[in-house]
Amino acid sequence: MTTDEPYRPPALNRVAVHSGWSRQARLVRRVPRRFTDVAFRAAGPLEQENWNLERADWHASLPFVRTTQAESVLAEMNELISSNRQPVDEAKPAILLNGFAGYGKSALIKECLYDLHRRHARKREGASARGSRPIDVVHISARAATSERSIAERLRDFLELPRSGRSAGEITARVIDALFECGVKVVAIDELHFVGQSAAVGRRLSNYIKDLINSSPSTFVFAGNNVLDSEIFTSDRGRPDAAGEQFLSLTSIRDIEPFSIAQRDDVWMRTLIAIEESLRLTKLQQGDLFWNCADIMWGMTGGRWRSLTRVVNLACARAIATGTERITPELIASIPVDALAMEHAAKYMPALGDGTWTSLPRDVDL
Repeated sequence: MTTDEPYRPPALNRVAVHSGWSRQARLVRRVPRRFTDVAFRAAGPLEQENWNLERADWHASLPFVRTTQAESVLAEMNELISSNRQPVDEAKPAILLNGFAGYGKSALIKECLYDLHRRHARKREGASARGSRPIDVVHISARAATSERSIAERLRDFLELPRSGRSAGEITARVIDALFECGVKVVAIDELHFVGQSAAVGRRLSNYIKDLINSSPSTFVFAGNNVLDSEIFTSDRGRPDAAGEQFLSLTSIRDIEPFSIAQRDDVWMRTLIAIEESLRLTKLQQGDLFWNCADIMWGMTGGRWRSLTRVVNLACARAIATGTERITPELIASIPVDALAMEHAAKYMPALGDGTWTSLPRDVDL
């Protein structure tokens, strides 16, 4: 970045279709340079404006932190994908990331799929094009998808197939043909909890997804909020019916948990250390986030990844706008918590600092 070039924000790609999703996956984000407070104040107005815009974009989408849980889940997903080499007429095992909203399930899926896409794209570099366009990954969200047809349409649109076919069966047949022709390795369906709104609908959809798994050459990855209690798995009596049992027989369940302070280990602190290293504030000092704000951050967010990154982003924006350029407990306390974290904050924030609880580990090896 130079003083005579305006800042250009990262590309915005339409990730609901493969062409946009793959561009987003290949996007290499430029890491903003670091400025001291003296150097920043000495810079020209345009350079200051450019850097402010650049770091605002950076703070809004901080790098993924590979915690112990994240590493374990990613290893399990990659192992499943690489080992699913059964013949086409044999069902391939699937995996479901299950947990409540904001725990980082979607971030884990994106990290896995982006990495897989990049690795296979590098392998194809310089190779002559043959046959259909290679598509390694299909990724859709099942938001408000309450029928077989709506799921089939989302898959069709991601694959950028012609919008033909009147029934779910016709569209699905074209989708499965494309999965074979394009060599799709993984089909990821996020927000799985949206697919059922009654036991009858859930029964049909669990059968439909099971048939997709059985009919395609791809490994299926699912994620959803508390999915095991949703209609896709349960009958009117609240227990898995035959369709749900068949779906579960193909699927391993990995429960995703928020950061916990019960064991007083260093996972939470090391996550905050990694986030603090990513921040671009001119007066930030070591320990501002991971030590001084560790307890208030946990008290406000409950260790939910989405809530955590939201608070950090808003705190950075406010620190820049006010010129304080640091993260402090007082600044964090001024950030409104999201609705998801309100119940947790109401329970833990009144006891902040009184010795009732702490997120700091017993032993810290920095």
